[in-house]
Amino acid sequence: MKLSIIIPTYNEKANLLELKEFIANLNYPKDELDFIISDTYKSKENIANLGEPYTILISKKCNRAYQMNFGAKNAKGDVLIFLHADVRPPISFLEDIALAINNGFEFGFFAYNFVPSSLLLSINATFTTKKGFFAGGGDQIHFFKKELFNKLGGYNEACHIMEDFEMMNKIKKAKIPYTIIQNKANVSSRKYKSNSWLRVNIANLIAMIMFKLKFDSLQIKKVYNAVLK
Repeated sequence: MKLSIIIPTYNEKANLLELKEFIANLNYPKDELDFIISDTYKSKENIANLGEPYTILISKKCNRAYQMNFGAKNAKGDVLIFLHADVRPPISFLEDIALAINNGFEFGFFAYNFVPSSLLLSINATFTTKKGFFAGGGDQIHFFKKELFNKLGGYNEACHIMEDFEMMNKIKKAKIPYTIIQNKANVSSRKYKSNSWLRVNIANLIAMIMFKLKFDSLQIKKVYNAVLK
């Protein structure tokens, strides 16, 4: 089963270098993998010399939904995996995904822990282990059979934020069975460092309410960015 890992980026060179070390320790057959960085022309960092295993694409838009779709169009895999640069999957994540696909799930994602963590962040992370209101965020590493991704039309490029939850709406509307892999990824808590647990959760809650009420995504992004530093 050939897998394509698509990493949308914007000034993430340090994380890509760290991720490269993680990739070197994966046990999955290297000829069955391709790692696609979908960077934006607005990035200020030069990542052209990162070398293998990365294929580096430069997107004409600075929009994560567009960048992920752009990466998917250039992917060779039967399965598409969308990984944020500051997320570290479990070392067996490719085998976990292959097993989920073989078990009949065409879509799924991972539960996660925050790193570094705290009691409050641990409580937040429990919401990623089950299906519910906040399940399916992009940090949870979405994976799809390519046929399903194309059938759904990819991520909605009109979304400037919340493209992950808009995709979850498509999945639920189409009644597509999905799985949450409990072998947890590690997600950077850097956003909480530069703000606070309360501020980030207020921003997340406001954004989710506005999304559910069908506000324009540019309005949601403007409010979200205004709440956070």
